[in-house]
Amino acid sequence: MASYDQTEDRQAGYSLFGSKEGATSRPALEWSQEQDGYSLRIFGDWQVRHVRRIAKEIKKLKCGTVGAGPKNLTVDMAGLTGLDTAGAMLILDMNELLKSKGFAPEIVNAREADQILFELISRHPRERGDVEEKSSMVLNLVRDLGETVLSIGRDIIEITAMIGQVTVSLLGLVIRPWRLRFTSLVHHMEHAGLKAVSIISLICFLIGAVIMQQSVEQLRAYSAEYFSIDMLGILALREVGVLLTSIMIAGRSGAAFTAEIGSMKMREEVDAMRALGIDPVETLIVPRVLALVIALPLLTFIGNIMCLAGGAFIAYTTMNIDLQSFVERLNDGVDIRHFYVGLIKTPFVALIIGIVGTLEGMRVQGSAESLGTHVRASVVKSIFLVIILDAAFAMALTAMGI
Repeated sequence: MASYDQTEDRQAGYSLFGSKEGATSRPALEWSQEQDGYSLRIFGDWQVRHVRRIAKEIKKLKCGTVGAGPKNLTVDMAGLTGLDTAGAMLILDMNELLKSKGFAPEIVNAREADQILFELISRHPRERGDVEEKSSMVLNLVRDLGETVLSIGRDIIEITAMIGQVTVSLLGLVIRPWRLRFTSLVHHMEHAGLKAVSIISLICFLIGAVIMQQSVEQLRAYSAEYFSIDMLGILALREVGVLLTSIMIAGRSGAAFTAEIGSMKMREEVDAMRALGIDPVETLIVPRVLALVIALPLLTFIGNIMCLAGGAFIAYTTMNIDLQSFVERLNDGVDIRHFYVGLIKTPFVALIIGIVGTLEGMRVQGSAESLGTHVRASVVKSIFLVIILDAAFAMALTAMGI
């Protein structure tokens, strides 16, 4: 049977039936067994300033054991001197605890104001963080892994469906070319292509210079630094140019596509287009994807040239090789097929960036938080898929001897 230990109160000079002034305001519980059941009497001031003491008293009650016998329990509030919302919540929590132990608590001698307070609190369910059990680390890992797998599966399905819708729209434009939004296409080519030339040129120039410098330093020990031009040419044309350009476009234009379409979703403009019979895929997605498919190969070509320019600058400053000798060595040592291998990837990469960016924009709900989440997801997924696609192309083409 649960019991109430009054030792602490006695040490403090407190009596439950309080002869000392002020002692009756201290909250306390008294448990007793009656002929027809159990009785729990509540004393003192059950208000927010005594929350810690009340919780301590309830915890003592919680530690008791319940024996067999009558389950009726009377919660007597006649000794209560004050009650606010915090105290009422604790009393209701205590009743729930007693119910879990098999009792049927019944509150008696409560004032009308206290009964109204209990009813108001009971109408609004509360979060009970103390009853929530912590999951183990293994279960959390399994749950996170399962959610990640399901998320990847949903992404694959939705990206495949979007590719199908874009393909159907493109075929429709082949049949009816006058439906192509030419102004929108040129606008997105300007923003995704022309305005990205400067940043892509700078990044590719610097990376080309770094690759050339490191190659020269490593090959100098073997007196073979002249072959660093061959290494730079193959790396820049096959991998570095297309990869750097694609990652920059994924972070720049892919995020811009998501933000633009997501903002339209938030303002319900996409729903309005559907209501007016306008196809959002043909109007919003196709011009953006088509602009990237046209612009990315051109940007990759510029990126390749700037990579080689960075290498030529380092070759001149470190090995005193002028531009004409650099080009002649590049022409002799690097086959033109490396340029084609790099360039053939670009339409597929552009398609992936455009589809992911526009798809994440169509997923935005009606809040700024949702917009930020999907913009971030667009960039991460685009770069992830670009790297996977580039690796798949590289391994497949090398295995074929190209």
